[in-house]
Amino acid sequence: MSFWNRIIETISGAATRSALSRDVPYDPSRYCFVDVEVGLKDKTIHDIGALRWDSAVYHSANHRELMTFMKDVNFVCGHNIINHDAKYLFGEGVCRYLLVDTLFLSPLLFPERPYHHLLKDDKLLSEQMNNPVNDCEKARDLLMDEMAKWKELTPTKQSVFSTLLQDSIEFKGFLAFVGAKPDSKELLADLIRTEYAGRICAHSDIESAVRQQPCELAYALALIDTTDHSSITPPWVLHNFPNVENIVQRLRHTKCPEGCAYCNKSLDVHHNLKQFFGFDNFRTYDGEPLQENAARAAVERKSLLAIFPTGGGKSLAFQLPALMEGRSVHGLTVVISPLQSLMKDQVDNLVERGITDAVTINGMLDPISRSEAIQRVMSGDASLLYISPEMLRSKTIEKILLARHVVRIVIDEAHCFSSWGQDFRVDYLYIGKFIDQYQKVKKCREAIPVSCFTATAKQKVIQDICDYFKQTLNLDLHIFASKAVRTNLRYSVIHADTDDDKYMKLRSLIAESSCPTIVYVSRTKRTRTLADKLTRDGFKALPFNGRMDPEAKIANQEAFMNDRVRIMVATSAFGMGVDKKDVGLVIHYDISDSLENYVQEAGRAGRDPHLEARCFVLYSDADLDKHFILLNQTKLSISEIQQVWKAVKDMTRQRMRACCSALEIARKAGWDDSVSDIETRVRTALAALEQAGYLERGNNMPHVYATGITVKNVDEARKRITESLLFENEEIEKAVRIIKSLISQKYIAKAQDSEAESRIDYLADILGLSKSEVVSSVERMRQEGILADSKDISAFLNDAGESEYKSNRLLERFIKLERYILGHISADALRISYKQLNDDAQREGVETATEKDIRTLLYFLTVKGYTRKKEDGAYNIELTCQADETATLKRFEKRLEICHFTIGWLYRLTSHETDENSKGKGIQFSVVELLNDFKANGATLLDCMQNVQLEDIEEALLYLSKIGALKLEGGFLVLYNAMDIRRIKDNRLRYKQEDYRMLSEFYKQKIQQVHIVGEYANLMVRDYEAALQYVQDYFQMDYRRFISKYFQGERLREIERNVTPEKYKRIFGILSEKQMEIISDKESRCIVVAAGPGSGKTRVLVHKLASLLLLEDVKHEQLLMLTFSRAATIEFKQRLLDLIGNAAHFVEIKTFHSYCFDLLGKIGNLDDAKDVVARAAEMIRKGEVEPNRIAKTVLVIDEAQDMSREEYDLVHSLITSNEEMRVIAVGDDDQNIFEFRGADSQYMKRLLEEPGSRFIEMTENYRSSQHVIGFANEFVRGISGRMKKDPLIAMNHKEGFVSIYHHASHVIYQPLVDDLLTHRGNGSICVLTQTNEEAAIIVALLHKHGMNVRLIQSMDGFRFWNMVEVRMFLKQIDSETHTPAILDEVWERAKNKTFARYADSSSLCYLQRCISLFEQTNKAKYLTDFKEFVFESTVEDFCDLSGADVVVSTIHKSKGREFDDVYMLVSKQQHIQDEILRRYYVGATRAKERLFIHTDTSLFDRVPADEHHVSSQQFDLPDEIMVQLSHKDVNLGFFKPRKKEILSLRPGQTLRFDNIYLYDGGKNTPVAQLSQKMQGDLRLWAEKGYSVKSASVRFIVAWRPKDAPRDEKEHAVLLADLTLKRSNR
Repeated sequence: MSFWNRIIETISGAATRSALSRDVPYDPSRYCFVDVEVGLKDKTIHDIGALRWDSAVYHSANHRELMTFMKDVNFVCGHNIINHDAKYLFGEGVCRYLLVDTLFLSPLLFPERPYHHLLKDDKLLSEQMNNPVNDCEKARDLLMDEMAKWKELTPTKQSVFSTLLQDSIEFKGFLAFVGAKPDSKELLADLIRTEYAGRICAHSDIESAVRQQPCELAYALALIDTTDHSSITPPWVLHNFPNVENIVQRLRHTKCPEGCAYCNKSLDVHHNLKQFFGFDNFRTYDGEPLQENAARAAVERKSLLAIFPTGGGKSLAFQLPALMEGRSVHGLTVVISPLQSLMKDQVDNLVERGITDAVTINGMLDPISRSEAIQRVMSGDASLLYISPEMLRSKTIEKILLARHVVRIVIDEAHCFSSWGQDFRVDYLYIGKFIDQYQKVKKCREAIPVSCFTATAKQKVIQDICDYFKQTLNLDLHIFASKAVRTNLRYSVIHADTDDDKYMKLRSLIAESSCPTIVYVSRTKRTRTLADKLTRDGFKALPFNGRMDPEAKIANQEAFMNDRVRIMVATSAFGMGVDKKDVGLVIHYDISDSLENYVQEAGRAGRDPHLEARCFVLYSDADLDKHFILLNQTKLSISEIQQVWKAVKDMTRQRMRACCSALEIARKAGWDDSVSDIETRVRTALAALEQAGYLERGNNMPHVYATGITVKNVDEARKRITESLLFENEEIEKAVRIIKSLISQKYIAKAQDSEAESRIDYLADILGLSKSEVVSSVERMRQEGILADSKDISAFLNDAGESEYKSNRLLERFIKLERYILGHISADALRISYKQLNDDAQREGVETATEKDIRTLLYFLTVKGYTRKKEDGAYNIELTCQADETATLKRFEKRLEICHFTIGWLYRLTSHETDENSKGKGIQFSVVELLNDFKANGATLLDCMQNVQLEDIEEALLYLSKIGALKLEGGFLVLYNAMDIRRIKDNRLRYKQEDYRMLSEFYKQKIQQVHIVGEYANLMVRDYEAALQYVQDYFQMDYRRFISKYFQGERLREIERNVTPEKYKRIFGILSEKQMEIISDKESRCIVVAAGPGSGKTRVLVHKLASLLLLEDVKHEQLLMLTFSRAATIEFKQRLLDLIGNAAHFVEIKTFHSYCFDLLGKIGNLDDAKDVVARAAEMIRKGEVEPNRIAKTVLVIDEAQDMSREEYDLVHSLITSNEEMRVIAVGDDDQNIFEFRGADSQYMKRLLEEPGSRFIEMTENYRSSQHVIGFANEFVRGISGRMKKDPLIAMNHKEGFVSIYHHASHVIYQPLVDDLLTHRGNGSICVLTQTNEEAAIIVALLHKHGMNVRLIQSMDGFRFWNMVEVRMFLKQIDSETHTPAILDEVWERAKNKTFARYADSSSLCYLQRCISLFEQTNKAKYLTDFKEFVFESTVEDFCDLSGADVVVSTIHKSKGREFDDVYMLVSKQQHIQDEILRRYYVGATRAKERLFIHTDTSLFDRVPADEHHVSSQQFDLPDEIMVQLSHKDVNLGFFKPRKKEILSLRPGQTLRFDNIYLYDGGKNTPVAQLSQKMQGDLRLWAEKGYSVKSASVRFIVAWRPKDAPRDEKEHAVLLADLTLKRSNR
């Protein structure tokens, strides 16, 4: 029930008035005061107090005895007796008594401040609870004072009031009691005019008010009679008699046409201008009286839209009418402004003029200042209230506005209403709805007028503002606009080529000037860096930006205003409303993002019209790109609104309403809550959804914390609080103030009534305390029994089918993890990443640990003061305990015990709920009841359980809520400023593009405005007069006509893009039409691209990523790219860095495994990758992954043809979890050569089944020559079930060459090498084989011919991170890194030590390349990132091919590479399958110029080529071959005792082979033993005449048996290269 509904029930009793009296003679000496106490719930009499004329007292609940007590009484008196007590005493029948009600008399006889001391609003002040006799005494004292006041009135006023009120039941009894004699109503109007001459309009229509609203007229006259303009009519009077405000308005603020003395003076704007501001005249603009006309229209109560130039005095145009109405009708003007600094400026400026009528309530105020501001508005001290649009959602603001006579709503920065404005704000669109609701509640007879102000507005913006108020409030706005142009400003644009050049020019401009200067920059960070730099150079400057602490902003602003500092470096947040007249220089270090903002900001110079001021822009085209980047970061995309809508749907799935904070919605939507403006973004998204009709948002409102008061008076409360052990000395007085405030309100409404007067936030505001202080005090008073506690908490247990057992199991899971975390926070601090912490926990036995659970726990532990937590943007944390280990663990054990008890206790309550209607509504219970039951039944022998307090119970409940064991609502769990949200539309509906139209239009305009201001800058350099005309046209022409005049043809398309034309051409100008088709597709939900070899797949993906970030409203945190190899992620990151710069660092490009390890909270490791993808997909399906880890709006998949069932399941889970996710999958089914590990291009095809999918073929080949493409097209026809229908198109115009050698011999190494040596050119060469063994033989042959060869092959048996060089580097980093980030000096020191130790190692190059690539692709070096980078990489990822004469590779490892000449060895006829054909197709399409195939199969017999050679010659194996040993080729057990010897060796070092052992050079120390398998292989080679000629160390790696105990150390293993030579035969 709302505040006003309770007033109606308590006061308005119109239905019973006619039955309460009859005309009989009464003796005023026989009176009795009565007060009835009625139960809130049962509405029956609980107690009665009566006080008779003879001082007899009655105190009982017996109604019949009361009637006997009053048998000789004629007048029954009381406070609010007519509409409350009489209803219960006399019912609906005829009452024989005449009733005297002190309630209605008090505002009539005591209308002026200070009001009667016994009253607060409509209630008697009392410090005792439930004592009706005491209330009778108070009512008697009040009536005596009212009678005395009546006698002080002049006979004329007595006559006026008695005549007006004679027929009203509320006053009839009193008039009879005092013997008042009414006069004739016919003469009353003239009598009033005479009595109030000079204070009301002489020509006002008093006659109609006398006839129709006599009571309202009486109250209006009482208010007019006051001498203090801050006196106001009580809110309850305005509610019951709403026309009081209207009558006061007619009498005091409606100017008569005839022009009486009152109107000519009090309503004259010139007279009041002089009186309030001391000015003789209004400001004019080239003779235009714009300021005066706007002020006059407001005085005439017109609604208006005024377009004032910056510095044009718009503030006075609404302040003057507001002050006038404050004096005339005691009214309140509400000013809605978007900037807190602007509010403060205007209030301070008025104070400097001695005007204290203005108040602001905003987030910059401390609790005491806020309390004072609220009191000033409530008490009538304020005529002007400044608030932000969001404050209209506050119940406190609603309450104080309903209590006042709001005479006008002023909206500053009114362009925020229009999506065509430069600063559209969705929350402005709530203003009309609020005004409409306010007018209905207040029963306003006339619409409240509005005044809209803006400094700059295009014609379309003006039309939008007018349409908005016509549609929402049926108001017609009168438009006041100036055509004048500021003539004292001189504009200049100076081109700056570099940052250094720009700064030097800035310094020169400042040095030439001695006047106050504002330097505008676009980024908050630059305000400080530039101010510091100027100060160091001798030009003292201060920064100002919207993200500074309020105190710092105020201090810096005041220093500038008071001339303590000459230069202010600021963002656009500075200057709105800053009225400093002597600013002579404004420099835009970064150009503004729109002409509107530029004109406004430049206009802060030369406020004094006699001052010649200069406005400079230091311009570079790159400045526009900064604005585009900033716009992309700050804009609210449709996908983000869709995510919020999905979150709302999830939160209202069971019930249509939800009470939650912005932060909770953000988390549910999957947003990262480290974003600084996240709450604003959520509220904006909700406003957009509300505007589109998807939901309805109520007021921001915490709940009431108690349901009754058990003490009788303040003295008893003070005594119990003082004696309580729960209150510290400094808390006692606060608690007494709180209970006194509660008692004075007579009662506390039910806890479920969220609009109760005694709300916690309202108490905090009124008393000047913080909410936490009030909450803490109320909880303690509840525990002491001073405040009653009922079932004020609702618990929603797990869904149907869940059990107490499952809740306990969930609890145990979290408890186990929490024990681990608390046990690992050292005395100093724990510095670690979430992923590393989770990985460590799982490795140390907490198998159920997840990163999501860790975040949940750390959030709770931090909020409840167990730990302090610091976190950076890369999810690295620093944890410290706030208490010693013993105290922390004791508190932990106490909570654990309470949690177990609570789960059982709540489930037992659930079992008693049998009513079907109660299902889904939660179990209501009392926290105090839970505490008492625990003390009685749950206590254990643990020491920590001996002193359980209410806070302990509440902490346990909060813990259970946070871990998901139950959901709690109401009471103490208000952690954030909760919003009341009601879903209107069906859960199945999606937020659509048409709903986003208004915001979309706004952002489109924002992009165009950046281009427009850039065009202005370039034009200003070329032609000053043309630039001025350009600006004039912009503001005066129709927007579309302006665009068509200055932007035609291609320029029209350019200004719709979120990049400058130069940057667009640089990034996208090199792409083909087909590639641009993919880039330009912004609508398709799923794009599947079948990209043939050499078609620019990587380029398209990189440029698509750039397009998503720059042109498609996708923020980096919403974008995810998945690849199949670490090498691919490195390449994409490098190419994206080259394309768009540092922004690429923030894009998430990961391998499937790496991303899944992230979701599991583990550090990626290929050894553990077996089922990681399947586990991650399962976790997503079960909702076990934090939303912000998977809430992506775009998923990009590289090599989509390589997806296996697990990877497809992951992708499908992500799509299912994100309703509006777009998918871009690029691959080539013809290049699926990894079927052996589960890859299947059918999963790529399945993506085409998604709604809104689109299939695109890319068949333009930019790599290969004409003949190579011809060969490939013919060969690929043999593959069945292909996705692409079109053949490859050779875009390379070289003819090229294809040669196929058909050999009868099955050993064809030598002819291939001979062919290579014969045809060797200057380009790159690659030999492709099917197996590692073939590759090694080719390498040996090429080495024999003195060629520099690089080998790319898979390294069986070991990972890159096992290499001894890598291990040393990791060890160096680990030993010196104690924070998540690796310090630069630690990094360099580790490099130097490792490189020095292994300077002579032939495998050091792999580590060096690894480090180089990591440095290139990671802006900051984090330990977990580097470990993941290393653990996920393979040796071949870091194979440097530069400088090689020939590259030898298996076909599988060559994928993604290209070479001028390719030699492919295809031997050993196999059963022809599609997989085999695709493998050779991949090999052939690596060739750019020439392709040579040597084969002993018939596979290529029918494929066209430039040459087909047939050779019947038989070839033997080469005389010399190389065998590369792997783990299976050596006896691993042999190495266990020889770690030291092995580690002393270096890769590349020569070994000696003897029998089955390898020896360290000339020493006789064996360092390796061949395995039985390898010994057998050598015997086979020996049979062919081969023996080991030489050996060398290839790699030294770490190894530990898989079944080894956890504490067994790793061993060093030596892997060698053996050169076998055939003996002469």
